[in-house]
Amino acid sequence: MTRLRAALGAVVIAVLVASCGGGGDGGGAKPYREPKGAADETLNVEAGNFYFKPKNITTNAGIVDIDLKSAEGTHTFVFDNGKVPGYQLEVNSGQSDAKKVKLEPGKYVFYCDILGHRAQGMEGTITVE
Repeated sequence: MTRLRAALGAVVIAVLVASCGGGGDGGGAKPYREPKGAADETLNVEAGNFYFKPKNITTNAGIVDIDLKSAEGTHTFVFDNGKVPGYQLEVNSGQSDAKKVKLEPGKYVFYCDILGHRAQGMEGTITVE
């Protein structure tokens, strides 16, 4: 009888685990989707230890292609305050990564989200006119 209860308990646990996993979005963040259409402009950004160059960028509203290149080290490029949810570029030394984004007029803060990098100066702004 004890073995039967243990087996039934294992089956119940397996069913509960299977019913909770996979399949849905789980209420989490949705993946980033690039806008359709050609980019109106390309913004070239260099990442190094511990800087972005240029740090302050001005562009026009519309679809822009942000091209991040690492001069040294591993870095990311993300937007602050959920302005562009899910958008992220990641590069290793000597590599580049690019992705389009549609920007409306306003100010966008970007930074490297690797632990400690933002605190050491890896932050900048894109002003969209």
